[in-house]
Amino acid sequence: MTHGLQLQGKALPPTTLQLYSPPSLETKHSDLLHPLTALINLCYSVGHTTSPHGILLPYSYQRLATDTSLTGEVGQDGFVFVLFGQKSEGEKEPIASVSAKPFKELGYAELAEGSELLTNFKRRAAAPHTASAPPDTAQKLKAEMAHDAQMSPDKIADLPKWEIVCNVVHPDYQKQGIAGQMFNAALEEIRKRGSDQEGKQIHLVITTMKELNEVYYQKRGFVTTGEKRFEKGVGGSKVGFSVVEMERII
Repeated sequence: MTHGLQLQGKALPPTTLQLYSPPSLETKHSDLLHPLTALINLCYSVGHTTSPHGILLPYSYQRLATDTSLTGEVGQDGFVFVLFGQKSEGEKEPIASVSAKPFKELGYAELAEGSELLTNFKRRAAAPHTASAPPDTAQKLKAEMAHDAQMSPDKIADLPKWEIVCNVVHPDYQKQGIAGQMFNAALEEIRKRGSDQEGKQIHLVITTMKELNEVYYQKRGFVTTGEKRFEKGVGGSKVGFSVVEMERII
């Protein structure tokens, strides 16, 4: 499915926003998997190594280990948006992407199947040694989130729950509002899929690196409800980093 996306800022090549299901990417559009994986890994590598905080993770860190890692992570019920820029007549390349999926909280046994470093970024079932927000603080934050959404805190657990992953823009096209517009397109699609009742609210979650993205998502209405700190040396980090769990109701 093709969508229009009105881009702001500097002059850009002609663009097309395309919506894919993971099964269609693996079958009808498998030729896109490699350049899409390369785009996502490039964006993560550049972000991790050019932060004002220092080298958060080495350039060699790969967000996606294989060309089918994204479709496997998003699953058959999720979706992938890809924004294409036209390189030359008849030739296009992915320059931005965002994905989302119905949320599933993974236990530690399931997390152990992935790479040790990547599991740090996956939201997990609570465990005594997980460094996160204290229970009373987390409850207070969720109460504030529920208040903003004009609903009772105990009703949050009943809402459809979706997770946004891999919201990226090629470094050459950043600072032009593309990420925000891709994010809005994802929200619109989540609203279509995430509620079987018109007007019903949806619980969104994001797990991301604090140093790079926390402020960005706070500006878009997300509340930080958990934080895990990883010190220098983890995954080859030169300065250490934190992973935050963020939530919003739409």
